[in-house]
Amino acid sequence: MYSDRQPAGVQRPWRLGILAALFTSSCSACGPADAVDSAEGIFRWTISTVVEIDAPPARVWRVLVDLPAYREWNPFIVEATGMVAAGERLSLRMALPGREPMSIAPRLLVVEPERELRWKGRLVLPGLFDGEHAFVLTPLADGRTRLDHWERFAGVLLPIAKGMIYDATVQSFHALNAALAERAVSR
Repeated sequence: MYSDRQPAGVQRPWRLGILAALFTSSCSACGPADAVDSAEGIFRWTISTVVEIDAPPARVWRVLVDLPAYREWNPFIVEATGMVAAGERLSLRMALPGREPMSIAPRLLVVEPERELRWKGRLVLPGLFDGEHAFVLTPLADGRTRLDHWERFAGVLLPIAKGMIYDATVQSFHALNAALAERAVSR
């Protein structure tokens, strides 16, 4: 008769192997191949977008850090308040297409004027659904700016959440990028 019980201290290597496979496998069925780094696995994924803006980094930065004005132009982060300084918490209302806005209170990790704005937020507890969101500005020729806008997600809820929010989040990133570019050019 088979028993799952083993003497104390005896490892079950096949169980560890299954866990290791879950934590390190890629999820090719979760989205486009260029949107998921195969080394990330099903409990980590990244959305990354790039846009070139016909405005200098200083102007793009002013639009990014003018949090009260987000409600006027930002289709994704529809409300934002807080002090823009590393270590501070922001209060953000994010709206994915076709969904009710949700509030998050991320902590600012990096605030480098005219270069990078980055925060990290989480859903309820660390490790469930965490997101590190960044706007990285690079000066280009002729007073233009390259914006690298990305978010790294991690957590045990990602395999479930990805199918529900991935496409809408990518769409929202592109909409934010276009609106930011339009706002920066018009200022």
